[in-house]
Amino acid sequence: MKMNMKKYSIAIAGTTHRTAQCAQALLESPLFDVSWVLTPVAKPIGRKQIVTPNQMEEFATKNNISTVFVKTKITSEIKTQLQELSKPDFLLVVDFGYIIPDWLLEIPKICPLNIHPSQLPKWRGSSPGQFSILFNDQESAVTLMIMNKKLDQGPVIHQDLFKIDKNWNSEDYYKHAFNLMCENLDNKIADFAEKYTKSETREHSFDLQPNDSPTITARTIKKDQTFVPFELVLLALSGLEPNNLQLKNLKLSNLLLTALEENNSLAVTLERATKAFTPWPNLWTIINTKQGEKRMKLLKTSISNNKLELETVQIEGKNPTNWDDIKNYIS
Repeated sequence: MKMNMKKYSIAIAGTTHRTAQCAQALLESPLFDVSWVLTPVAKPIGRKQIVTPNQMEEFATKNNISTVFVKTKITSEIKTQLQELSKPDFLLVVDFGYIIPDWLLEIPKICPLNIHPSQLPKWRGSSPGQFSILFNDQESAVTLMIMNKKLDQGPVIHQDLFKIDKNWNSEDYYKHAFNLMCENLDNKIADFAEKYTKSETREHSFDLQPNDSPTITARTIKKDQTFVPFELVLLALSGLEPNNLQLKNLKLSNLLLTALEENNSLAVTLERATKAFTPWPNLWTIINTKQGEKRMKLLKTSISNNKLELETVQIEGKNPTNWDDIKNYIS
């Protein structure tokens, strides 16, 4: 890829270590200056509720970059603060978690950008990695796109394709995706900027997404959606499939039910769910023990002869352990 020597300014909105990874890649580039950072205010974390800055605040502090903080939403007060700062060529939004108002999209001189770790238009939404794994996709991508007012529907600038390793959990998926995107991220944006500023039709010169996605929206996953009745776990261990009456009576979550319909295998669905929901919120069930009902997380599973194999589990209040060491204690 050729080196574009024009220098651009870029502001970054985000929260997590993934945002900080992208920010660091651009900070180290001779093609970019990081103008300012928009990030959530420090919040109490952990049992001791210690007020802790997020990774983007730490990045900005370390590098003496102006920072504007968001509390619960992006307000008119924040608008005033940002208008007092220099207007950047680009705004890059990564792992932010807030609704972006129209006025914020209009701040950059060239355009706002977003990094989304799916093969758009598939898996629009906040949990694309989890859904890719849960629905047993064989491959995916991480996408750089122009951000617009619609959810993950902006014109695609660049996609890095990759195969999904069957052993990945969701954290492995995201790590791989962002490592790929951060390789030559500066040139990906700079090359786009050169083409974009020369184009008369601007965003229409790039790959427009269809209005409709081939997949459901990858919404934020809640803990109650990752519960599986133990009766279904036992069926999967035997390599059996539930009938419609069992599914109705056991009330499997709509998310897992949809995945089951797509995967056409209970064992595969639960094995995929174990990885998709790791490290959080985990696939979990309720078992009967001599001490009464207990929650049990399914931490590691596999498939053997079309049957689910439980490897590592964790009963509430206990350390993770091998399933074979405790299965005989379940009543």
